Amino acid sequence: MYKRQIIPETDGGWGFTNIRKANYVIASAPRLNEPEATINHWLGIGHFLRGYFYSSLTFQYGDVPWFDRVMQQSDEKEDMDYLYKDRDPRNFVVEKNIEDFKFALNNTVRVNDGKLQINRYVVAALVSRLMLREGTFQKYYLQNPEMAEKCLELAKTASEIVMAGPYQLAPNYKSLFTSDDLSDNPEIIMYREYSDKTVKHYMVNQCYDIEQNGASKSLLESFLRSDGFPVYYNNEYWFAPTATDFFTNRDPRLSYNFRPKYYPVGGSNAPYGYSRSGYSLRKFTDDEWETSNPNLKNRGQNITDAPCLRLGEVLLNYAEICYELEAITGKDLFNQEVLNSTINKLRARVNMPNLEEIGGAPAINGVVYDDPARTKWEPANDVPSMLWEIRRERRVELCYENGLRSADLKRWKKLDYLCNQHNPDYRYGAYIVLDDFPSAVKDGIVLTGVISPDAQQDASLSEGYILRNTGTARNLPQPKNYVKPVPNSQISLYKSYGYTLSQTKEWQSEN
Repeated sequence: MYKRQIIPETDGGWGFTNIRKANYVIASAPRLNEPEATINHWLGIGHFLRGYFYSSLTFQYGDVPWFDRVMQQSDEKEDMDYLYKDRDPRNFVVEKNIEDFKFALNNTVRVNDGKLQINRYVVAALVSRLMLREGTFQKYYLQNPEMAEKCLELAKTASEIVMAGPYQLAPNYKSLFTSDDLSDNPEIIMYREYSDKTVKHYMVNQCYDIEQNGASKSLLESFLRSDGFPVYYNNEYWFAPTATDFFTNRDPRLSYNFRPKYYPVGGSNAPYGYSRSGYSLRKFTDDEWETSNPNLKNRGQNITDAPCLRLGEVLLNYAEICYELEAITGKDLFNQEVLNSTINKLRARVNMPNLEEIGGAPAINGVVYDDPARTKWEPANDVPSMLWEIRRERRVELCYENGLRSADLKRWKKLDYLCNQHNPDYRYGAYIVLDDFPSAVKDGIVLTGVISPDAQQDASLSEGYILRNTGTARNLPQPKNYVKPVPNSQISLYKSYGYTLSQTKEWQSEN
């Protein structure tokens, strides 16, 4: 992942078509022959969409050209100068995003505009997500606490709008991911609808018989024990010799997301496909469908609805926002009340003990603890123990949802978690004993008996951790891994008309 990269000729991410469409809505709404409330609604939608699309551009590329009106294609110098303007500073664009989002939130977008339509709560939930993302990127990567505070304050306001709205957590965690109809689910703010008559997908099938790359040891060991403590708490050398040992007395979300049995390459895995790590994802399926409705396994024929925005994510956002704002401002914003209204609601749904805060540290039933994994993989000790637990809850509750984890690692400046030399547990899968499986397993996998960054492949071991990544170790990320380059074709296009488009500063030394 972090080998030497080159600047691409083209990149589908660098584009402003959607920005033009949003500006067109903003320009056209005042001309509607409609009541003022209707005009304001569509103005709010336009401003929200512009902010939404620009948030994606800035998170990918940093500095981007800011367009606040419909771009006209003509030979007039004024139009050419505008169309081929160079990149504006990231923080200038972020300030504009904040203005757009505030405009949309301040009683303009309708509270309810019908099924599958953008409403004020959809806007607020996305502002919560996007401003948390930008705010923490500003803090950890750009080291700009002033801008981080601005973004996080708006994220906090947006989160509170959602939390005060008509939503509540669904009683059943699995129902969020295995339902044919999410329209009545109390937790869902926005979802994508699938049906036999319109569009279908293959996520259910992917959890059945499509071969999986497999989740990492790092992910599955982040799920707590059922008593609320980390698996390595008071047991630095903990390991589970069998799947039964691994899945017993754990956070129920572990078994909701992964099958409590190992399915390695070459094993007797029917009716499921193998997993390169042995851990078999089942988050988006109900295994009872295997007998009740086998057609759901058909590739491209799945019709379960997809949750896009849900209250659970906003609660996690809010806990993190309050913690980060308190760290920046020194104000008393993060406390037990915040935990009880966010993370502990999610834990109550799956009958997990409450997370407590005692003297700024995490605790369970009055016992303060510090996860040994935190200092093992954070030798710089730059993630406080309570923040570690907030981030853990997010990883567990939202695993495999909407690409959120990759964005989280980027905004926390923690892409090194994906590097073998920094986090070997990312490289490993389940611990297995080969004699528990058919002989074909010996030909399909490589085990390692040593947990260290430079563990060697060893085909002679009779038991050990599956080495799910047998390639060379990933190098540590560089600044250029946190921001994308402008594709060469765009720079050449500007140049052909006599204009200059600057390359991303982290990439200016590349050929």
